[in-house]
Amino acid sequence: MSKFDSSKVAFVFPGQGSQVLGMAQEICMQEPDSKNAFNLVSQECDFDLVKLSWNGPEEALKRTCHTQPALLAASAACLQALRRYLPINPLCVAGHSLGELTALWAAEALFLKETAELTVLRGQLMENSLPGAMSAVLGMEAEKLEEICQALGVVIANYNTPQQQVISGSKQAIEKANAQIAQTKAKVIPLQVGGAFHSALMQEANCKFVQAIDKVNFKDAICPVIQNLDGQPYIKAKDLQNNLKQQMTSSVQWVKTINKMLELGAEVFIEIGSGKVLSGLIKKIDRSAVVLQVSDNASLKETLANFETVFA
Repeated sequence: MSKFDSSKVAFVFPGQGSQVLGMAQEICMQEPDSKNAFNLVSQECDFDLVKLSWNGPEEALKRTCHTQPALLAASAACLQALRRYLPINPLCVAGHSLGELTALWAAEALFLKETAELTVLRGQLMENSLPGAMSAVLGMEAEKLEEICQALGVVIANYNTPQQQVISGSKQAIEKANAQIAQTKAKVIPLQVGGAFHSALMQEANCKFVQAIDKVNFKDAICPVIQNLDGQPYIKAKDLQNNLKQQMTSSVQWVKTINKMLELGAEVFIEIGSGKVLSGLIKKIDRSAVVLQVSDNASLKETLANFETVFA
């Protein structure tokens, strides 16, 4: 009997900020299906995604228009490798911001080519969105931060953990919020982004994204997708499509997302793709959660060992 019950496994996919040079390269060199997935995403780009992801330059990889398809490619490659050795359907899936697109593909609501097309466009639109600013806030309850934000015309873009949020808005409003938060016991960290992601300032970019979403044929998911919009599970194609249309301008409800996955019965979370950002967030939401990860051959082997699966 496996150490973990495979029917209680949730897959989660990282978003922007998790990128590193060389992500998924090792797995792609060993797994043909992983390499094919990475290459398929690369074919939808107007730049050499493989070269940039694995060889840099790092500053170019950090650009939103490059980062987003690169992270999709890395997560897709890692998932293909995991599926080869651990062919299970997850209890549910979710992705953080950009990662939600990967989750929709993992739940078979979209084909990978469609997912790549949407991801490339999303990255371009967000790169060229109206100027704005974002800051991470550590050590403050969400309710208190919401009061500050409301008074200054700022929004909480990400509810990452009970004590970690990201705020978003115009540069001037964020500067005022940073100054006010700095007077409390909380810590504020300005982020190196050019736009106010997950705020009303993304509305113009989102209108063009919605037009693209409308042209895609969504399918019912094979398992619930816990969507960023409200942290609730959805399976029906129309629901998944409509919620994605609102994601770019709405908060990422990650705390609600993880709590809902736990409520549905998830006991093991596998973070699939570059980095361990989500693993850290999940443990801060629920210390008892079992979190595994697949980003390279070593982490793949470790995850499979936890399921007592032979790594061929």
